[in-house]
Amino acid sequence: MGKLSFGRVLDSLCLSPGSSSCLCVSNNYETPDEYLERKPLVASEDDQVPQTLAFLIKPKMVVLKVSMHCNGCARKVEKHIAKMEGVTSYQVDMETKMVVVIGDIVPFEVLESVSRVKNAELWAAPS
Repeated sequence: MGKLSFGRVLDSLCLSPGSSSCLCVSNNYETPDEYLERKPLVASEDDQVPQTLAFLIKPKMVVLKVSMHCNGCARKVEKHIAKMEGVTSYQVDMETKMVVVIGDIVPFEVLESVSRVKNAELWAAPS
């Protein structure tokens, strides 16, 4: 019979299809390797992987006008935005008082969150 590997013991255990509470054990420990199904865990480039909803979500961009008068204010806003969930990138321009936040975010939640740190409002689109 030879050495008994843990994997072969697990392969011999099966749940009975008739009853969910019954566990049957097979004594056939000499299962050939051809019997075991071998599939790669990661799909190759040739395989067509169906797109999920995560691939279809496009990142959103929020432009805010934030009251910043010094570099300390700008750093405070940067630090706060960097900790926000879903933010992939951001840009803070102190001279124009413009803050751009990009990511999987909700615009009004970003506005509400930044408003806790500094006075902020949505940037008005040019007419």
